[in-house]
Amino acid sequence: MKKGNISPNKPEIALIDLLAENNLPFKYVGNGEVWLGNRNPDFINTNGKKQVIELFGIYWHPVFDVAKKQEHYRQYGFQSLVIWEDELEKPEKVLAKIRHFVRS
Repeated sequence: MKKGNISPNKPEIALIDLLAENNLPFKYVGNGEVWLGNRNPDFINTNGKKQVIELFGIYWHPVFDVAKKQEHYRQYGFQSLVIWEDELEKPEKVLAKIRHFVRS
């Protein structure tokens, strides 16, 4: 588990930009910067809330991965939100989903 050696992929870059443009409190850490047990979330909340966002690629993640990841992060006291890469085609819906998550 090396730290900082993985560059974000295109969907992650799109989400990084969306978060920055809308001043949402999340930082990309999918490069190995943060580990919760044996899992490296894609994004972590930067304002003190124990929240992570996972960006799932359709090809790489079966639907049942969602519950497994959420349960894993829950064991560490973190809430998690999964965004599927095809959701990025409608950025306003993604923003609404993230804003709702931040308020929870």
